[in-house]
Amino acid sequence: IYRHGDRTPNFLYRKSNVDESFWPNGFGQLTVRGQIQQIRLGQYIRERYSQLLNSTYVASEIFVRSTDLDRTLMSAYSNLLGLYPTSKDKLNQILLELEQENIWPKILPWQPIPVHTVPESIDYVCSLTDRFIHQSTIS
Repeated sequence: IYRHGDRTPNFLYRKSNVDESFWPNGFGQLTVRGQIQQIRLGQYIRERYSQLLNSTYVASEIFVRSTDLDRTLMSAYSNLLGLYPTSKDKLNQILLELEQENIWPKILPWQPIPVHTVPESIDYVCSLTDRFIHQSTIS
């Protein structure tokens, strides 16, 4: 269990000289520094538990759970990038670019973007179980 990485403020003090536009992604969002922190935490966990973890993802070895906030979801994705890198050299290059440019590196063909879910029992949009189909036809 761990918390999200560095984030932008959740709110401003009354007499603050800046407004929300100072943070391009808004209040309470993961910063580039937070992404770096989580990638490095993933690296640390990989080094610490390398004897217990496969070098690639195996469903029976790890279960990842997050609260449904952008910053915590992005923290989990960034952490997993450090935990299961495709290449150590590429990961080090990614970290270097993040630290120097303060934006997500172009060498990586994706970036951690939150994907939100809801429990299947209340998911009337994505879940197509017989129960929901039946309920919609009798309503």
